[in-house]
Amino acid sequence: MKSHFFSTVIIALTALLSGCVGPEFYINGYRGKNAPIRVAAILPLSGSNRIPAEQMKSGLLQAEHDININSFSGRKKLLLRFFDSKGNAAGADSAMEEAARWGASGVIAGYSTDEVSAIIKNSARLQMPTVIPLATATAHTMVSPFIYRNSYTDFQQADMLANYLLYWRQAKHLGIFIDENSEIDYQSNISRDVSQHIQDIGGSITKTTMIKGVPSDREITDMLKSDPEAVLLTYSGKNAAETIKKLRNGGFTGIICGADNWDNDELISALDNFKVGDCLYMAFFNDENKSPEYLKFKADFRKRFFHNPGACETQSYDALKFLMVGLEKAETLPEFDRNWRKIKLLQGAAAIYTMRPKGDIDRTIYINSIGVKRVNDKIKPFSRLSHQMQYSKLREYKPEYYQ
Repeated sequence: MKSHFFSTVIIALTALLSGCVGPEFYINGYRGKNAPIRVAAILPLSGSNRIPAEQMKSGLLQAEHDININSFSGRKKLLLRFFDSKGNAAGADSAMEEAARWGASGVIAGYSTDEVSAIIKNSARLQMPTVIPLATATAHTMVSPFIYRNSYTDFQQADMLANYLLYWRQAKHLGIFIDENSEIDYQSNISRDVSQHIQDIGGSITKTTMIKGVPSDREITDMLKSDPEAVLLTYSGKNAAETIKKLRNGGFTGIICGADNWDNDELISALDNFKVGDCLYMAFFNDENKSPEYLKFKADFRKRFFHNPGACETQSYDALKFLMVGLEKAETLPEFDRNWRKIKLLQGAAAIYTMRPKGDIDRTIYINSIGVKRVNDKIKPFSRLSHQMQYSKLREYKPEYYQ
């Protein structure tokens, strides 16, 4: 897979330098004089992830509105259309084929790791540059040179989490629970990458336990006997909330942490009336962001949709704006790539972004914690910002940086 990817990139770059681009690198779609650029959003609108898909849809609609309302020529620059992937491979194939026939020049891809994997395998064949707003699988951009992202990768969020635990929080010994019933590829990626990073910087993994659903009392006891200073739950939602409760009720007072799949209302609401203790997780986004770009997006979004945006809405908003940057006056993939890499230290709604070669990215990563407050006689959990940093700055906090 990797050798094919890099050889394809070399061919594309050679074509660019020589001034000759092969037909396989021309971008799909018709863009005649004054014709708007067509973009397809391939989302699981009827799949198990239909709720985050609807959230993504509202962020994309806001971006479409902002792009067209700010067009200097007064004409519509963007025509956005939604295609339902149904959350499965067959649906993704069908949606991509339909998007290509419609004349889409670019694609916003899906929600989860598996959904996005099914979409992007078609991007090069159909010659549509594809941007990934939320799925974090590191290998996605290795599928073809047509794949780009404004999401960080599993490798990057794992690196940030491991370093934060060890250097900021002095937690060297980590236990891990993995729920094999849910998004196993995503969870395996997170577990593997966090394990690698924390051991590389001098920490250790005390125990890794595969479970189905919520760990039993025996599994909780066995984990605590391994004497971890922090416990990573690679899964989210109600199962993660129940595990947090069982760990605390079992006497664990250390850090309980998660990846960006913790950033959802299901987990937070399932912790109602419970003292969660020291809990933190990685995130694309935090509502405490005070940048003018986010504050304007939030105000405009709220006027239109009557609620505040979250990570799905904000990441999708940025993704569509960046895709349009890439497609501006670009007929070929090398031209798209050149436009894309002009995005340097750019403040989007969710983060500050710098796009790098071969689909790599440097961007802000947030570490959120779970706070609690009293509302009448009950305890209410809420998400709050604990730390944020550009991924590229992380090396400055590693001891070897100063040697």
